[in-house]
Amino acid sequence: MAGSEEAPLPFPGSPADAAEPVDRLAVLRRLAAALLHPPLTVLFHGEAGIGKSHLLAETEALAATMGYRVLHGQARDFGSGLAYASLADALGTLRTDPAAGEPLGELLDAIDQAALGATGAAPAVRTANLLEALPGRTFLAIDDLHLADADTLSALSYLPRRVRGLVVAGTARRPPAMDADLAIRLGPLSREEVAALVTGLLGRTPSEATVRRIHEESRGNPWFAREAVLTLVQGGAVQAAVPVPRRGALLSRLFQRDQGGRGLARVLAALRRTRPAGLADLPVLAEVAGLDAAEAERAFDGLIRDGLVLPAGGDAYDFAHPLVAEALYADLGPAERRRVHARIADLLRDRGLDGTRTVLEWATHVAEGGSGAEALTAMLRAAETTRWTAPLSAAHWYGRAAELAPPEEAGVLLSRQTLSYWKGSRPADALRAGRAALAVLTPGRRHTRTAQTVVNAAHAMGRYELAVSIAAEQLPHADDPTALLAQQAVIGTQLGLDSADAAAGAAWRALPGCPPQDLVIALSALAGDAIIKGRWARTERALTALLSASAALPPAGRLAALESAAHILASAGARTRALDLLSQAEQIYRGLGWRDIAGQHARTMAVVRRLGGEWEHALREIRSDALALTEAGLWENAALLRNIEVDILLDQGRYDEAGRLLDDPPPNCVLQRSLRALFKARRALALGDRAAAARLLDEAAAGPPDVRHRELAVRVNMHVTGGDLAAARAAAADLAQAAGTGTPRARMSADLAMAMTFGDAARAEGALEAARADGLRFEEGKARLVLGALAGDGAQLTRAQAIFADLGAVPWRDRAGRALASAGLAPSPAAGLTPAERRVIELVAAGMSNPQIAGELHYSRKTVEVYLSRVYAKTGLRSRVELALAHERGEL
Repeated sequence: MAGSEEAPLPFPGSPADAAEPVDRLAVLRRLAAALLHPPLTVLFHGEAGIGKSHLLAETEALAATMGYRVLHGQARDFGSGLAYASLADALGTLRTDPAAGEPLGELLDAIDQAALGATGAAPAVRTANLLEALPGRTFLAIDDLHLADADTLSALSYLPRRVRGLVVAGTARRPPAMDADLAIRLGPLSREEVAALVTGLLGRTPSEATVRRIHEESRGNPWFAREAVLTLVQGGAVQAAVPVPRRGALLSRLFQRDQGGRGLARVLAALRRTRPAGLADLPVLAEVAGLDAAEAERAFDGLIRDGLVLPAGGDAYDFAHPLVAEALYADLGPAERRRVHARIADLLRDRGLDGTRTVLEWATHVAEGGSGAEALTAMLRAAETTRWTAPLSAAHWYGRAAELAPPEEAGVLLSRQTLSYWKGSRPADALRAGRAALAVLTPGRRHTRTAQTVVNAAHAMGRYELAVSIAAEQLPHADDPTALLAQQAVIGTQLGLDSADAAAGAAWRALPGCPPQDLVIALSALAGDAIIKGRWARTERALTALLSASAALPPAGRLAALESAAHILASAGARTRALDLLSQAEQIYRGLGWRDIAGQHARTMAVVRRLGGEWEHALREIRSDALALTEAGLWENAALLRNIEVDILLDQGRYDEAGRLLDDPPPNCVLQRSLRALFKARRALALGDRAAAARLLDEAAAGPPDVRHRELAVRVNMHVTGGDLAAARAAAADLAQAAGTGTPRARMSADLAMAMTFGDAARAEGALEAARADGLRFEEGKARLVLGALAGDGAQLTRAQAIFADLGAVPWRDRAGRALASAGLAPSPAAGLTPAERRVIELVAAGMSNPQIAGELHYSRKTVEVYLSRVYAKTGLRSRVELALAHERGEL
């Protein structure tokens, strides 16, 4: 989902009877086309009053006419510290939807509990599950996203990647930290457009002088232009052919009203900073404004009558426009503002601060109205309650608290903010906060832990040299050096530094004295260093120690250990073991509420899906996850995700798509550069450019041993396809020797290379047995291909061809077909089947009728019939029974 930035699009917030500019209609037509293809994220941004909310409302109406379920929420001025507040506001619209039912109540309760620090499934995941289960498509809109809490923004980035029929839309004065498929920036109106707006409001053509004056005063802002017109009408400067509302004159003279109306409106503006007011809040508003019940009712009715306050759903009311609230709030002097916020906070506290997000709302008002000590206490309570379930909101509160805390405490709070940002996958913010913390923290445990997080953040951003330099700079101040040394080692190995071995050795020697809370970082780094160096025994040793040590850690530490170990095992090709650890991690994640620090889980799942043959699923997730990681600044894992995508595309023969990805420069380290050279070599070889392939393989050979193993496997294939058996055998022997201490993946590659070049069927059979035992579909296909070619075994070649066809691995499918032809055997009837046709065959074999298949695949019955006709033509089979039998025998 690549965000597209448009030129400013003028769009007046005009009434229905005003002239409509062509640009608005063009934008709506464009949106209508985009809404046909969810999932989608749309962002309207521009200055206050420019017409963003009006355009969002029209888009919501458009979506409703297209059958979307429309959910609308509003971010609040002080919402950045209210975890999931904006998301909960939008989901509240579902209360009237019978399809939402009990799961909605559970979800909203989970959001409340997450805001209070209770454990449970993450609100983003619960929301995705709910929306995916609802019938039809959903349009989720949130106004003023620039005010939204970071956890909501993170959820909004996640949801379109997991809910197929979802459109996320929002408005913002400045683009928030989330990716958008369609980003539309609204610009000011031209004089001609202002003239059209004024004509619509007055019911007649205004004078040139009037248009010029309004355009200059409003600077082309539609809302200010409208208010200027209404003020002129109320002041008698111009005449209107149709009655106009009194709002413009009332707004300009609002504070000349009776004191009761003025006081209530200002208190309402202060309360609005966290949420809209409801009728139940009127006694509270009255008390803060110093009004009795009757006075408050009259004042509130007046605000509604004058159009300043409008219904906002249920019994809630909000200002007609954010600028109205801003004008009222700005009228409060500093002392009065503090008094109002402090009184609201007192009333919230007296009501009770448990069971809802009230605790965060209370903290927000205390932060604005309490004394320094009171504000600091409230901010710390808000941070501590959200630190495990809403880390980005916690980071907000820790940062605000650090601004008020004395210097000796500020470092501690900045350290906690650093960790919260890291848990929330915001490495740039973690790096910034962490370096500020290190500058004021005294040497000791917290200083060391913060340094480790800062190194991790710089590493995740692909800033390898900075990460290594920070580790070296902080080592003299560390109370225990083990984890920092291990981090130095793995990053140094990626950079190709000679000092990496020394750092790794020192870290291994220091392990016996390593504090338990540092072991996850230290052992994960040592395992990563060992696997890159092709030392599998040492990798296993580190993983065994990591999993053993994690058993005694709290849930967050054990989750991190399990995900790290699963990540390394998947990278090594050990699929079953990785899946087992991911299953254990999932149980902890459901109770903890967050995971995927720095995108590690996303990358692990991509590798697991690639190993298990779920290639199309992997590609879909990679494309969305890689963009999310890039948006978050996680360049290291984003690049590694793209490498998995390229790997799959090359094996599927999609060379143009792979080439476009390979044009992007990799992160600047030896590991990434050598991997990029390896993939380019594979593409060049597939396209017939052997000279370029050989040159690029030489570049890849300069990488670390794990890349060297892959390079030798490609070199074997290059020589085999080129007919140079001697060179192929030499490369295979080199691979067998080098991979002897390498990963399971490297050893399987070596077995297949030796079997293919030396005719060693026993090694091929061993590779096949290992691949089938671990569910490695592609490797199983390659092992069957080698065995079939060695023995002229048509059954093995047919199975290999079917596996490759199922994966969409066209070059390998064709290779199996050539092997069949070379052995004088008939090609498999499955050779030309597409993945969609194969899915239809599976459902036929399962005994489903055409209507049932249509329902399962969301096809029409006619489409199913067309697919079956193609299947019969390609396979030569004549009935559903023959098709089912052929499928059962493995022929398809």
